[in-house]
Amino acid sequence: MKMSEYHYTNETFKAMRDAMNVHFVDNMVDGILVRVDCDTEELWEQYLDNFPEEIKGVYRERPYHDCQACRQWFKKMGNVVSLKRDGIIVTFFEYNAPIEYASNFEKLDSFLKSKPINNLFMSSDQKIGFEHNLEQNKETGRVIRNDHFFTELPSRFVKKGVKAGQAIGKAKTNRMVLESTLNTITEDAIETVLDLIDEGNLYRGKEWETSLKILLTIKQDFNKITDEKEQNDFLWLESLMNGDTISRMKNLSIGTLLVNLSNDEDLEVAVKKYEQVVAPSNYKRPKGLFTKKMLENAKEKLIELGYGDSLYRRFASIEDISVKDTIFVNRNLSKGIKGTIDDIFNNLSKQAVTRKSHFYDTIEMSIDDFIDHELPKASEVFLYTDNNLAGNFMSLIAPIDENAPSMFKWNNAFSWAYRHNVADSMKQQVKAMGGDVDVDLRFSIRWNNDEHYDSNDLDAHCIEPSGFVIYFHQKESFLTGGYLDVDITHPEPGVAAVENIRFKDKNKMEDGEYLFKVNQYAYRGGDGGFEAEIEFDNNIYSFSYPYKIPQGQDVKVATVTLKDGRFSMQEHLTAENNKTIWNVKMNDFVPVRLMCYSPNYWGDDNIGNKHLFFMLQDCVTDDRPNAWYNEFLNSEFNENNQVMEKLGKELQVENTEQQLSGMGFSLTKKETIIVKTIEEGNERIFKLTIS
Repeated sequence: MKMSEYHYTNETFKAMRDAMNVHFVDNMVDGILVRVDCDTEELWEQYLDNFPEEIKGVYRERPYHDCQACRQWFKKMGNVVSLKRDGIIVTFFEYNAPIEYASNFEKLDSFLKSKPINNLFMSSDQKIGFEHNLEQNKETGRVIRNDHFFTELPSRFVKKGVKAGQAIGKAKTNRMVLESTLNTITEDAIETVLDLIDEGNLYRGKEWETSLKILLTIKQDFNKITDEKEQNDFLWLESLMNGDTISRMKNLSIGTLLVNLSNDEDLEVAVKKYEQVVAPSNYKRPKGLFTKKMLENAKEKLIELGYGDSLYRRFASIEDISVKDTIFVNRNLSKGIKGTIDDIFNNLSKQAVTRKSHFYDTIEMSIDDFIDHELPKASEVFLYTDNNLAGNFMSLIAPIDENAPSMFKWNNAFSWAYRHNVADSMKQQVKAMGGDVDVDLRFSIRWNNDEHYDSNDLDAHCIEPSGFVIYFHQKESFLTGGYLDVDITHPEPGVAAVENIRFKDKNKMEDGEYLFKVNQYAYRGGDGGFEAEIEFDNNIYSFSYPYKIPQGQDVKVATVTLKDGRFSMQEHLTAENNKTIWNVKMNDFVPVRLMCYSPNYWGDDNIGNKHLFFMLQDCVTDDRPNAWYNEFLNSEFNENNQVMEKLGKELQVENTEQQLSGMGFSLTKKETIIVKTIEEGNERIFKLTIS
């Protein structure tokens, strides 16, 4: 049919319009109505311009097309399309229209499908447009019927008043949050949480299982899409089809867990944060946190890398260590050390207990100067085991198979473990619990830090110069900015409990004395006492009180004085009682068998934090130490860190005669120790500063 043979009459238009409405009911309303990003005025102009040249002209020459009623319908409905479950988009113009409109509508359909979705469609009116109007010809008096574009909406697309706008706004928010969720949360994180749920290791996890499986499928499909428009339309489809729970999962409690895991946060820490939000205080997780998939992957990696024999560990003995890796050896106490000739000396007489306050004529110097200038002249060295050093006990650990390859960042296969398996510093543990440690003054305490469960409720207190007390009942001081930002009331078995009082800015503090103490709020049978740290001016001062604290009793730790912008400190925590730890008498000079740096600084290695170890005579651990810590492992285990952490905790470290245990000191942490040396029969006492 030629263009000139087309017949554009009201009857032709009405037939087209009625067929369009049938198409709308049959092919569009079963989907979700959305708008595409298209200027409806531009769409209207295209509609008019797409007609054959022969009929183009002013309004009176094409009364069935260029009219305000139809223009208003285009404005309200022209860019509305139907979005189907399979992602297919259907427009108003995608049907078998009369021949006069077929080419025009094909162009409009193609144009709309090229545009991205930009919003949900919802109307406050059920009827859009005018079905028809009657017009009288002024010359003939004849009444003419003019039909127009007109749509009657099903009730589910109609919301009265402001509710339509609210629904549209909510849909847009869901789409935006879903995009953020998919860009933030990794597949591995979702799969890990699903594994935890499957193994019964996540509190109320079953409630999330179905939603997480849907989210995982959405994430996998989204990752396959590279075209920007297709990604946008996919996000609209999934957010509209799946609703609030899926779309806004990032902002829900389970979403916090997923985000933390996606950011490579430790699994134990991430799950603990989740449980703090959703679990009751008495909830106890049934077992350790690693999944079967993680276990299988780690096993395959260990076999692949040839580390099977490296897993089995024991306490190191004097025969394991080479003289080149030591900086001092008492040859009388260290027979059998590799690379030495055994020298016979008389056994050392047992030293009398000496109180630190009775030291006279001590020589003060840095630990580096002592090692460089005094240690080479000493035949014997003794370390004063001050009670404040109770947390410094450590053991050196070796592989059972001396030929096993090193799993660590350094070249040898030795590791070490501090008392109570404290791999993380107290400062790190406080930070992991949400405490602020980037401050001018910090007072932190820690308890429940060994294999003996200590369920006591200890409280950190600070009495300010004004007399105001910072503690659990009044956590914040508006006068000084002091704040108790970590408060533990029910310690969990196997998880160190910490509390933290911090002063962010000393310029906001008033001058005067700040007394820090620990109160036994609820005695529940734990007799292990506590450890404490005070930090200011980039120096950390450590304290230990390893004794039972009766109900209601206070233990003063120290008073920090602020004057003219400078801090000073008076210690109150003194150890008057003698106590034995690891077969070593505290508050005594104990013979040192050998001194060495930590294995990460043996030979040519120079990796991470450097520690100085004093291996003490007759020191024998009563801990069950970790075989290793994840921070020791080389990068080959990065993908298996959760399982390797559990293996490090679970694998037994075998006993060894004459084990190398003693006290260790991080050379990055400020500390003061007392040592005594014997040099050509002369006794000298040194006060050494580690910084």
